[in-house]
Amino acid sequence: MGKKYVVRLTEQELADLIAKQLIDPKGSNVLGNFIKGVLGDKTTSTSPSSSSSSSSSSSSGSVSSKWDDVTKKVIDNFEGGYWNYWECKNHPWHSMYNKSGETLFGLDRKAGAIESLGPEGKEFFRIIDDEKKKMGMSEFCNKWTYNYRGGDLEDKLKDLASKIMFIQYEKNMSNYVKDPETKKRIEGNEGLLLHMSYATWNGPGHFQKFAKKLEDAVKQGKSDEELLNIAKDNRTDTFTGAWAKATTKVNNLIDKAASSSLA
Repeated sequence: MGKKYVVRLTEQELADLIAKQLIDPKGSNVLGNFIKGVLGDKTTSTSPSSSSSSSSSSSSGSVSSKWDDVTKKVIDNFEGGYWNYWECKNHPWHSMYNKSGETLFGLDRKAGAIESLGPEGKEFFRIIDDEKKKMGMSEFCNKWTYNYRGGDLEDKLKDLASKIMFIQYEKNMSNYVKDPETKKRIEGNEGLLLHMSYATWNGPGHFQKFAKKLEDAVKQGKSDEELLNIAKDNRTDTFTGAWAKATTKVNNLIDKAASSSLA
């Protein structure tokens, strides 16, 4: 008796094998198509985030694969840690915060109504609330001092913050970027995407202003390099005074992010 072999194939490998080998002379590939229909045609997508879009950056499906990396750059470079003066009196107070609530990575529980944005928003602050219950408020405030970034919970909280801000970004894009070509250009260049990712934190007014500048430039036939310069100039003109140093840092990061898109 001959030897028996066990061959293990992934769903993708099986679908590809059938599609390649079982094609009749007319090219109908009936069985191959049937199997692919059962397994799901996995031959055109490389990740869950890109399965509903083409390789171009014209849809939010494709931009979601870049969003996490781009947005975490914003969080790491520009967004602060924990602040909760209302429950932790060892946190600093400033009159400009009188409409603010509990805040981490620029996500304001009160002013931003973060928990109303969906399950990610609820989970973000549930994690923090669980820490309060586990430790008691006195110990919690001693550990979660002003600008604390979550310790061993930081990565999980950043993942959730990225998802929360993607919801806001898509809402802003739907409201303020009506031109498909402008959307494609923004989402096809990581420098422009970083610019508009941070604009999501800057607020809807700034997002609309920045988007309008880019849309006008796209309609004038400007190149990506020119769009990047317009974005940086717009930020420099908008954020002056005490914000100037931070704006320089933002613009440098835009250039760095764009380098991979323009290479």
